Amino acid sequence: MSSSSVLCYGLALWDMLADQTGIPPNQVRSWTPYAGGAGLNVACGLGALGVSGALIAGVGQDERGSQLLRVLQSHQVCTDYVQKLPYPTRLVEVTRSEVGEREFVGFYPPDCQEFADNYVTFLEPHFTPKYVYIEALVLAFPHARTTCWQLVDWALDKGLMILVDVNWRPVFWRDHELAKSLTLELLSQVQAVKLTSEEAQWLFNSNDLNSIHQKCPNLTHIFLTQGAQGCDYQIAEYRGHCPAFVVNTVDTTGAGDAFVAGWLHQWVTYGETLSSDANLLNQALRWASAVAALSTTARGAITQAPTVNAVQAFLAAQPLE
Repeated sequence: MSSSSVLCYGLALWDMLADQTGIPPNQVRSWTPYAGGAGLNVACGLGALGVSGALIAGVGQDERGSQLLRVLQSHQVCTDYVQKLPYPTRLVEVTRSEVGEREFVGFYPPDCQEFADNYVTFLEPHFTPKYVYIEALVLAFPHARTTCWQLVDWALDKGLMILVDVNWRPVFWRDHELAKSLTLELLSQVQAVKLTSEEAQWLFNSNDLNSIHQKCPNLTHIFLTQGAQGCDYQIAEYRGHCPAFVVNTVDTTGAGDAFVAGWLHQWVTYGETLSSDANLLNQALRWASAVAALSTTARGAITQAPTVNAVQAFLAAQPLE
């Protein structure tokens, strides 16, 4: 049984990206599938960076599910906890604006009520990771939600750090108030969160990191990402802003997941030293931002998942601050 530094729990699905940009879904003429889901994106991003990771996820007993397993394995992700279930693998239709911003608009097949990712079961890992990553979108489905609470209890019992990505996707939820309360419940139990400024407004009615911390005092690591505007952060007593890098952006799908993978790579590499060394912390945040920037230079979330060498070369080419 392989050991992994990071245990990820989230969705593994297909993003059906509209081939035509800047038009509503009913006018899209063709779609191209790309492997996606935040759980898969983070796990594959870690694999590309040479970090051993395992993924808890559910895929269908169909060819789409088998293809996702092959994608994960090609990125060196341990798939021992990916469950092949008797439901379809989820396809998500994604439209894109002229500048690459995307919107999740619906599922395929459209008449399907139950997808494989609804029914993930908690399988106790045969190893103890350094960190646990959870995509909060799993809370949208009762069965997967139970698995989430079981994983949280298991991780906290072992004294592990848990990083949650809020990943608010209204199209997945029938009850938006329930989404809010469950997400806040999860955040009250973990130590680290990645959320966008829109998600902060939705959950906390504020983009102020102090306000977020007051409502969830367990959080020692807060990453507030703002796309091209960079990332605000509060880590232990450090607080600041890390600007985004300017690149030729093609598609922003999965950029937040790439940031998370980049941060987790640094966390695995340097551990809690990042919470006590301002220079090292700044380097780690620049690293995560570079991983995110590079991920946007091709269509699909993990098409351009960068290697350590690619990130190092990119950072070396940046002008000195």
